[in-house]
Amino acid sequence: MQPFASIFQGKLASLTFKFTSKCFPFCMRSRRRPLVPFDNSSSTSRAVSMRRAAYMSPYDRAVHLIERMLRLPSIATYLYPILIDENSTPDVCKNPRNPLKTLFARGYTLNILLNELESPFVATINLYELMDESNYETCQTERFWKGCVDAGLATPEMMDRALSVSEESSDEYLDMAMAVVSAILDILQERGVLASPDPRYIKPRTIYPVVNYAPDGAPKHAVLAAELSRTEVAYMQDLERLMAFAANVKAHVDSGSIKVDTATIFGHISDILALHLKFSMRIQYMAAVPVESQYFDALFAGLSEGFVVYSRFCASREHAQKAYRQALPVLRQLDCTIDPVFDVPSLFMRPVQRLAQYPMLFQSIADAICENAHLSQATQAQVVKSAYSALRMSKRILRQANEATREALNETQYGEFFERLDIPLSSHTQMGLGRLLLSSKVSALVSSDYLVDGREAFLFENNLVLCKAGSPERESKTSRIKRTLSSLQIMRSPSLRPKRESGSSASSTLHSPPLLASSPEADGLGEKSALRSTESTEFQLPTIDTGYSLTAPPCNPALLSSHASLTSLREKPMIRFTTDVACEDGIKTKLTVCEQIPTCAISRISVGAEAHGFARLTVQAMMVDGGELVMAFGQMSSEAAGVWTRMFRRAVSLVPADACADGTCVLVNPKFSESQQARHLAA
Repeated sequence: MQPFASIFQGKLASLTFKFTSKCFPFCMRSRRRPLVPFDNSSSTSRAVSMRRAAYMSPYDRAVHLIERMLRLPSIATYLYPILIDENSTPDVCKNPRNPLKTLFARGYTLNILLNELESPFVATINLYELMDESNYETCQTERFWKGCVDAGLATPEMMDRALSVSEESSDEYLDMAMAVVSAILDILQERGVLASPDPRYIKPRTIYPVVNYAPDGAPKHAVLAAELSRTEVAYMQDLERLMAFAANVKAHVDSGSIKVDTATIFGHISDILALHLKFSMRIQYMAAVPVESQYFDALFAGLSEGFVVYSRFCASREHAQKAYRQALPVLRQLDCTIDPVFDVPSLFMRPVQRLAQYPMLFQSIADAICENAHLSQATQAQVVKSAYSALRMSKRILRQANEATREALNETQYGEFFERLDIPLSSHTQMGLGRLLLSSKVSALVSSDYLVDGREAFLFENNLVLCKAGSPERESKTSRIKRTLSSLQIMRSPSLRPKRESGSSASSTLHSPPLLASSPEADGLGEKSALRSTESTEFQLPTIDTGYSLTAPPCNPALLSSHASLTSLREKPMIRFTTDVACEDGIKTKLTVCEQIPTCAISRISVGAEAHGFARLTVQAMMVDGGELVMAFGQMSSEAAGVWTRMFRRAVSLVPADACADGTCVLVNPKFSESQQARHLAA
């Protein structure tokens, strides 16, 4: 096979393609204007400009490549039958990458493109050689990549990578093949080889529809489905931008010019991108099909284990943040289009911001379907059921990510707790506390006219410790407090109602306060400290709504037994778990232990409703001296009460009891006698 570089006499020499080790498709930029560009007029994160450049999602890139290949008769002969099979397959979600996988798995079809480069009449590669051999496809594939190297379309390293990938890495091979085939089609288009598509062919957009913006006058559920698709495309663009920056950094590390711990900083981004390469395909297809064909729960089918990467991403945030701060002076010197001081921290917030948007979007779609009187009751029941199933799955993933974050931060706070004590505990006492499960700043009400602020509650596996922050002086009272009332510090996030701009949606951006980070207002910091926190390069995760319970439906009560409006969800106060109470000089305040209750002594906890939508968590314990201790955490959101209840159930074997008439949920410790439980319930 003669080299192609000599044929084109330098035309191909001007084509310079840079590939990463993963060779993501966004590395290849088509020189043609995209047929269906994605132009986001309003940014969904701080890391992107107010107006994005035209962008094609992986879904659109695959469909666009299919459309271009159908304009080449020699390839359309093989591709069109594959599309017919895809169209007749009754899949809930159709993926436009599947026909490309089938086509590129046949090495001889790829070699047809190389033959087209030299001449449509002279075959430089014998497509029928070794046809009877078992390694026929392997031989043709090797010839294709060798021809690409000779033509300057690929590097030898890329050819080695393409030939070494296994069947499990077919997505990686497909990305490399799509990039090279797109470059070949660019050359053929400049030469005028691409013809008009055969009108007898089924248009790829008929098989793989797409919608990013709903037309004027479209039903509300269609607008929200388009919003789900549009924001997913914007999220994919942010992931690809971050991955491109990571690839640039890794290239400098491999060359030895810089030393950066890329595995710690960007270790999970590639896995998140690979997950959403599949998930975004399903979302874009699902948003474009008719409403009666929308099964939103199918979006998560087979991907539940893949979403575990978010838990790992959240758990490793502290280590990644520390490594990034250390590498920031070096990263500032790199020549790239992304600002490592401002853009990269914002891009690192996007994964969890996006994870927090899914429940709200699925909730709003279910609301809109219920309010649409033009849909039949059967269609309403089907779509709303699938939307609520997707809602539950997304909230479960969100809760797992939040708990992984809490577990990782608890490990850090465990050591800090003992460092902040004014009177150190013995090693035996430290071991007896067990693992830290939850910590929060509280306010303790000792009596009706005496309020004590600055308490911090620490729930360990074996003990619940209530501490006084600030002055290390002990209280003069020595008697045990029999009844205390405390309230979790909560805050209402005004950004849950973002200002609407042209071309944007209220659900497109969530600028929530950081999780497990104290606020300047709460800690007594001034405006200067608040300003410093906004200019920080740390990529902190937002707060996460984990336990919102559905209420009765506002319309068509016979349709579903549980329903909640998106407005009420957005108005819910967000939990803010605080860590250290810092002074203005940055020194951590000391802690004085005020109360220490063994978790094994907890006999009963209850969660009841208070005024203005708040909840109250009451904890009762039987002490060794025979006294009864009652702690009531009031003014809590339902999410905070749910978190504390889950943590208490981890520490104590609590079982549900009959709810009271006022709707109070009661959990009791089975090891206490029934007479004691009856006395507690009566009290």
